[in-house]
Amino acid sequence: MRGLYVHVPFCARACPYCDFDFQVGRTPDAAGFVTGLERELDARAQELAEWTCPDEHVDSGMSDGTWSTVYLGGGTPSLLGPAGLGLLGEWLARRFPGAGGREFTVEVNPEHGDPALYSAVRAIGGTRVSLGTQSLELAGLRTLGRMHTPAQALASVAAAAAAGLRVSADLIVGWPGQTAAGVAADVRGLVEAGAEHVSVYALTIEADTPWPTLVRRGKRRLPDSDHQADMLAAAEQALTAAGLRHYEVASYARAGAEARHNLLYWTWQDYLGLGPSAHSARYFADGAVLRRGNLRGLPAWVNDPGTPAEAERLTPEAAAIEGLWTGLRDLRGLDVAAYLRRFPAVTRAWVEARARRQVMRGNLEWVDEDRVLRIAPGRWYWHDAVAADLLA
Repeated sequence: MRGLYVHVPFCARACPYCDFDFQVGRTPDAAGFVTGLERELDARAQELAEWTCPDEHVDSGMSDGTWSTVYLGGGTPSLLGPAGLGLLGEWLARRFPGAGGREFTVEVNPEHGDPALYSAVRAIGGTRVSLGTQSLELAGLRTLGRMHTPAQALASVAAAAAAGLRVSADLIVGWPGQTAAGVAADVRGLVEAGAEHVSVYALTIEADTPWPTLVRRGKRRLPDSDHQADMLAAAEQALTAAGLRHYEVASYARAGAEARHNLLYWTWQDYLGLGPSAHSARYFADGAVLRRGNLRGLPAWVNDPGTPAEAERLTPEAAAIEGLWTGLRDLRGLDVAAYLRRFPAVTRAWVEARARRQVMRGNLEWVDEDRVLRIAPGRWYWHDAVAADLLA
């Protein structure tokens, strides 16, 4: 199983906390972007011809339908509008026929999420949308620099569900002034409108975003880590009470609505990234991993779409260390037998030794007759600290 990610680098405006790769403008050049994607595939033709399905150890090529998931992220893919999405969808169908058979996700901003857009999503094979709702409080949306209103967010969720699409909604918590009651109201509104999956992220401010400048001007405050932890706890309580399972560090879903594409990242599957800043990973039979990152910035990528900004081959043991950390993002637990099949350079004794300190601290635990290693209940808050220890 493999996933295809396409980075659509267009946004109508820059959110003050965001450091993703995007270009601001209300009229994106969809045709020029698709031409860039075509040039990238041509430039990477030899590399892509060598891709294999590691579980089968055979050359699967690019046109046999094994690209089981597709994710159009950004940026703001919905800014392309129905016509631009149609153009991109036609290109994907031609170059990756059968892709997205298990899941096809399109990221959507609520202000774009109307029946016409969702009809276009369905027409290109989309089965799921990921909505950047971020908050249902007007104060939160203003703080986060979002363009939509709470009413637009709820209408967008309901319209997507009515169109027969699975709906995932994003929430950003821990912004200054947010309350636990506000978080609970956000959750209630999204779930009642039809969201089956919710991703929750603590507000993170990167140094090279507008937020620090706004702080210096007295127009924003930096988030407080204790407040963020409280808001994360409030979100978990509200979401689980609403019947969504906390299945991944940042993700909650009803049974069967888990994000299959995102799970590829945590279960050591191949994924191909196209577009500026997009990343790819290929796993080999010996457990080694080849990683590649594209050039950042639309102009740089358009000028040279085939040249990577970074490329690294992790040794089998280095890949196993990284795989231990990523596998533990799945709160259902890491199946050690499956892990060892993917990373044959290490042994169960190696896993036990590497995890021992965190098991003794109560952050990790063995379950299912010691076949599964997982983050202990309530300890997911410390996943980053656990990861740092495992990676050391």
